[in-house]
Amino acid sequence: MKKLLLLALIAVSQSVWADGISVLGFRLLETDLTANTRGTEKRDQNGDKAALIKIVTPEKGFLFNGGSLGIVGTEEKAGEIWLYVPPRAQKLTINHQVFGVLRDYYYPVSIQGGRTYEMLLDIGTGRYVTITTSQAKSDVTLDGEYLGKSPIYNRYMTYGRHAVFTQNGMYEARDTIIITTGDEKTTKIAHIEMKNMSDHYGDVVVNVENNADIWYNNHQVGTGSWSTQLREGSYTVETRKADCDPIKTTFIVEPKKKNQIQAAPPAQHTGRLNIYTRPRNANAILNGTDEINLTDVPTLPVGTYQLAISRKGYVSTNREYTIKHNLTTSDTVTLEKVKYIKPNSFYFGAGYTMRSMGGITALAGFTLKNIDLQASYTFGLNPSDPVMWYSTDGNDTYRSGITYKRSTFAVKLGYQIELTERLGITPQVGYEIEQLSGTVTDGTLMFGDKAAASCVSVGAKFVYAPIQRLYLFAAPTLSLGMSKDNNFQNIADASNISAGGFMVSIGAIFNFSF
Repeated sequence: MKKLLLLALIAVSQSVWADGISVLGFRLLETDLTANTRGTEKRDQNGDKAALIKIVTPEKGFLFNGGSLGIVGTEEKAGEIWLYVPPRAQKLTINHQVFGVLRDYYYPVSIQGGRTYEMLLDIGTGRYVTITTSQAKSDVTLDGEYLGKSPIYNRYMTYGRHAVFTQNGMYEARDTIIITTGDEKTTKIAHIEMKNMSDHYGDVVVNVENNADIWYNNHQVGTGSWSTQLREGSYTVETRKADCDPIKTTFIVEPKKKNQIQAAPPAQHTGRLNIYTRPRNANAILNGTDEINLTDVPTLPVGTYQLAISRKGYVSTNREYTIKHNLTTSDTVTLEKVKYIKPNSFYFGAGYTMRSMGGITALAGFTLKNIDLQASYTFGLNPSDPVMWYSTDGNDTYRSGITYKRSTFAVKLGYQIELTERLGITPQVGYEIEQLSGTVTDGTLMFGDKAAASCVSVGAKFVYAPIQRLYLFAAPTLSLGMSKDNNFQNIADASNISAGGFMVSIGAIFNFSF
């Protein structure tokens, strides 16, 4: 009921100035193949290709009657109606509930199947207007509605005054198009003369941080920076970037000046990082450079972060976290106390062995579940007193004076015991091979070079760890000779050199966990 009343009111209000439906123009579109293209062609009931009449009109809701030949079909498009009629159609009746009836309109040209035609339909409330401009391809805005770039063909405009604005770079014009009932019933040409308005324009450079995109009038115009010329006045740009909220910046353009604008960057999406550490008050370094306080809940831009967590006396750890928009990423990190006395490790080191004929000791080994297996080699440095050798033919003829150095290869097995956090002891048993190397100090003959003896040993290795991966050690050992070759026995008989003995090795060990 309300719809009928509204239509009645429209009909009454328009009856004062409406002229009724009429056709202002009808022509064949020579180059338009719409009626003969797959997807847009139609066929009549006889299987023949229909003709297509593109009816240009500002209104919808028309009814069409093609007489005895009928109508093949209709489709409503933006600004026009597509009417399919059979080939050889001769006339058309157009009916509208508000604008009246156009009866028996005879086509002025022959209607052929598969061809496209154009009809300008006047509903009697105005005139068709073609808008041209002195500057080609200018933007045209009519009564606040953007129509496109000039020329604008066959725009239906109702009776009255219409404001038109055209712009092309620094050329622009504001004009008024007046449509009256006295205008001829043909397409009216409205030509707009445009003027150079460069005195009203200023150079504009818009910059934004973070290489964000710059949008103006719903179009992206730059990334990080945008240079243009704008008419004096107020403008708004919007900055955008992935994982950010867009931000608008409004600025004033002054004419004949260079306007430098620093736009606000888009607001970075953020989330929170909630890390609880055991123990508390651990140090945290973000991405290798930035220290953050984990006792708070820091807010961070979205993304993936590397977090290094450390505390004195505990093993440091590295974690990776992904921060998501408006979410809290939580985790609990338990730091392990530093094990200075390591139950599982491999090590190597060096020291000095103090004993009769001592020297430099190099050692290496490993512990596995505190079981310690160690190998060492001592390079003899301190020579013995000269050993005098005489002939054995009963004449005791002096032959040579020889000094000896002792080198020892040892393998030891022990069990490591942690006494305190930094102090440990490893009781050890071992097997040693001693070898003597001689140097003639007097005479010409060499006796007993490469003499060898084997020993067993008992002792202990004390270690102190001042820092991770470093032990200072002292290893007292009692070595007992088990067997000697003839040369070693002869040397022992002729001197105070004996296999084994008491010794103490001191030095440093580097150890690494596995």
